[in-house]
Amino acid sequence: MCGIVGILNHPQRPVERSILERMNSTIVHRGPDDDGFSLHGPVGLSMRRLRVIDLDGGAQPIYNEDRTCCIVFNGEIYNYPELRASLEARGHRFSTDSDTETIIHLYEENGQDCVDHLNGMFAFAIHDTRDNSVFIARDRLGIKPLYYAESDGDLVFGSEIKALLEHPSVSRELDPLALDEYLTFKFIPAPRTIYQSIKKLLPAHTLSWRAGKANVTPYWSLSFDRKHDGSDADLVDEFDARFTEAVRSQMLSDVPLGAFLSGGLDSSLIVSAMAGLSSRPIETFSIGFEEASYNELGPAKRVADHFETNHHELVVSPDARDLFERIVGQFDEPFGDSSAIPTYLVSELARQHVTVALSGTGADELFAGYERYWAVSLSKVTDAMPKSIRNGMAGILGLMRGGHGKRSAVNRARRYLSAHSQNAVDHHLSLISMFDGLAPDTRYTPAFIERLSGHQPFDSLRSASNDPDGVDALDRMLGLDTRTVLPDDYLTKDDRASMATSLELRVPFLDHTLVEFAAACPAHLKQSRLKTKVLLRKLAADRIPAEILQRPKHGFEIPIANWIAGDLSGEVDELLLSGSSRTKDYLRPEFLHGLIDRHR
Repeated sequence: MCGIVGILNHPQRPVERSILERMNSTIVHRGPDDDGFSLHGPVGLSMRRLRVIDLDGGAQPIYNEDRTCCIVFNGEIYNYPELRASLEARGHRFSTDSDTETIIHLYEENGQDCVDHLNGMFAFAIHDTRDNSVFIARDRLGIKPLYYAESDGDLVFGSEIKALLEHPSVSRELDPLALDEYLTFKFIPAPRTIYQSIKKLLPAHTLSWRAGKANVTPYWSLSFDRKHDGSDADLVDEFDARFTEAVRSQMLSDVPLGAFLSGGLDSSLIVSAMAGLSSRPIETFSIGFEEASYNELGPAKRVADHFETNHHELVVSPDARDLFERIVGQFDEPFGDSSAIPTYLVSELARQHVTVALSGTGADELFAGYERYWAVSLSKVTDAMPKSIRNGMAGILGLMRGGHGKRSAVNRARRYLSAHSQNAVDHHLSLISMFDGLAPDTRYTPAFIERLSGHQPFDSLRSASNDPDGVDALDRMLGLDTRTVLPDDYLTKDDRASMATSLELRVPFLDHTLVEFAAACPAHLKQSRLKTKVLLRKLAADRIPAEILQRPKHGFEIPIANWIAGDLSGEVDELLLSGSSRTKDYLRPEFLHGLIDRHR
């Protein structure tokens, strides 16, 4: 696990090492163990390393046999032992035991098609001195990040935005469309970032650069239009085998390893598989909060006891102000998913004991684990109601107090009914947006509206629902979220929060072969009426304590609503309402005042 940066200049302009060093120094938290540089005329590559595989021999950059190609790499390749054996059989000579070196030999053998053979999480750059080209790739699901900026034929890239901002040619000018999308979804969908000059490389895409020209190309896509025809029992058995293999491959490590354990179905299944594969007790980690509805330490401890893990837990009563200051800076652009805070805290706890941890991220997108997917089943009921009844119900719910509880039924029902009249995709987008139904001129200043030029933020995600007509509504929603919300929100959160503590976080449910298998499972194994993750529940039935299976879905969240109304009240007023607040350039003061007053 590392962080990478690079500068690709016009052919006649060599890279300044001092700039590359400044860029690399901004991401030392991603790899505190080592750094490395390769400067070859107009191309400069650098990296920070967190030692996980081949502790002594895996320093980067790594070269091929004749040193005509070199690589910097962030991530892990889980099938590298098999790939290495195949490459050695073809005559390739290895000088390290690292997974990184496997990629450079694959590139020698297959060129840019090397990505098709990789199973893992990755962002890497290969400099081929034979034609002075650079090949950059990002993994299929977007587990590892890659940002880039082009300027007059030069290209700068890195694992985090803060590295790019150290380069003098990268502009800090704000992208108003990105801000509009952030204020709609709480994250900025790729390829945009908050900066006009900086882009995210999309998941499952490569970037080829040569002689000042960049070409971005997709190499993989997720398909839902082909379905398995086996029995439910056969599909559960096959998923079990594939899932166990994914966990086994992701337990490969030369450093201590453990797992996040929330007491929910997903993390419990991972711990179950790890326990069955290990001859030693698994290290597990949980955090809880003093607010009862946000404290899941009890269920987590029940699972830990069941699998006899070495369990570590922490009840936090954090200084919210200090946490926000520490965590906000890790994201480099607006990011509104407050679960970044507990992810950071559990990563900090885990890093005291291990260097690598496994997480259950991704299972909800595979098997419809979020309540917003209930809309597919609920719509069959509410569609049959007269519109007047639906409107009456929505009106009554609008008058009721939802409160700050984590599972407020009023808030959830109000959210669903307010968006019911839209088509399936727009209904889904409404459920994941913050201010659905509010016209821009009720929120934004006239000057900001003019800068938006009629921009429609839903369009940025709507285009990701590009499955063929025959794909059912549930799979269409899962596909949209897997292509957008998963990489740009959940995986971004996981990467920044864990890497801030120098912890490598792995996600077995997002083994791409497992994702492909789940996409081909019939809808009834994902959701049945309001029952979520049907296949996973069948798999867990004889492995996990019954009370864990019967628990409702709990996200990895914090009592942010209470904090905003209480401990953070002064900071909210200073940041949003004071005379020095920058929000007045974008948001109407009366809108903000009303929003905060209603919340309190």
